[in-house]
Amino acid sequence: MFRIGTTLGKIAGNGGAAQWRKCAAMLSNSFSTTLSDLVSTDIDIETGVAVITMNYMPVNSLSLEMFQALSASIKSIEQDERLQALVLQSGNPSIFSAGLDLREMADPDPDRLNAFWTSFQQLYLDLYGSRLASIAAIEGHAPAAGCMLALSCDYRIMSETEDKHAPTIGLNETQFGIVAPPFLAQQLIDTIGRRPAELSLSLGTLYSPDDAMAIGLVDEVVSRDVVRQRAQETASQWARIPSVARVASKMLIRQDAIASLKQNREKDLEQFVSFCLDERTQKNLQAYLVKLTSRKKK
Repeated sequence: MFRIGTTLGKIAGNGGAAQWRKCAAMLSNSFSTTLSDLVSTDIDIETGVAVITMNYMPVNSLSLEMFQALSASIKSIEQDERLQALVLQSGNPSIFSAGLDLREMADPDPDRLNAFWTSFQQLYLDLYGSRLASIAAIEGHAPAAGCMLALSCDYRIMSETEDKHAPTIGLNETQFGIVAPPFLAQQLIDTIGRRPAELSLSLGTLYSPDDAMAIGLVDEVVSRDVVRQRAQETASQWARIPSVARVASKMLIRQDAIASLKQNREKDLEQFVSFCLDERTQKNLQAYLVKLTSRKKK
């Protein structure tokens, strides 16, 4: 296995430079956006598997640059026909991804906010609609948009609860005052069913590994120390399936959701921006960021 790109985050360019805003000052500098080493990609031509590792420490928050880096990595892998599968994992075994970087949404710059959400939409399309068989290796927590990353993969393997390590997964957006976008809500409905998804979205439920597997949110629960190994084994198995048939079968299930977002991207963007800039939403976001800051100081 060898590495094909350790600084894909740089593709964001000058327009993606981090801006210090009021909400950013509420958190420590460890959460500030960087343009390098956000994502690393390793490939194994023999097995046909690529491994994408998220390295935006400490919690892989999904910022504008992180969205762009992940999309660039997926597209780069897809250009090599020898590669048929990918594993998505985190460089921090305690956190798969904490979800959206809420600093992007609190007291935002309008142009950056538009680019942020457009890049979120694009990553969903790139991963959910990828020709690659994608396996999520979920060693740690995967709330909100972190759960979206996992749901966008073809197969999800999660670490079991062990001693003090108790990972959770779910769309918990309502708990900090925002709403999952329609394409993400539909993704959950397609995975666990309408009524369970309705309850999950309304309550912002985070599931334990066993509960997540019981409702079909994840496909396997294994010991923490074998999550990555099991994910690569599974990716190798999927890579051996004739790709034309595999991709066609995948798109039979996913094509309607993908087409819906493509047709409604502008409307979805407008709805998000309107909701995000609402005074009540801003108050909720600021309060949640203050809460996070308080936790960090303890």
